[in-house]
Amino acid sequence: MIWAQRRIATEKIRSVEILFREQAAALDPSRQMLLVSVDEDWPMVRLWVGVPEPDLLTPYYGFSLCTRADLPLAPTLVAGCPEQFGRVLQG
Repeated sequence: MIWAQRRIATEKIRSVEILFREQAAALDPSRQMLLVSVDEDWPMVRLWVGVPEPDLLTPYYGFSLCTRADLPLAPTLVAGCPEQFGRVLQG
């Protein structure tokens, strides 16, 4: 998995989630992609998107690459397969 992260205002989460869901439906038949979050100081949230191919990050404007080690210990699943979330981030 390739990971990228971005800090955004809470009210902008929905637009990233819509982008993610559309992309996952069209390009992720194996259901590997994940979008997770952690609350920061209100009204900010940090989002991480995980994709199987680097080209899939192109539409995520403002996101910067990060490593698996940069992911939070207890993120919340915003979108993606709950089973994959459990395997990757809770297992």
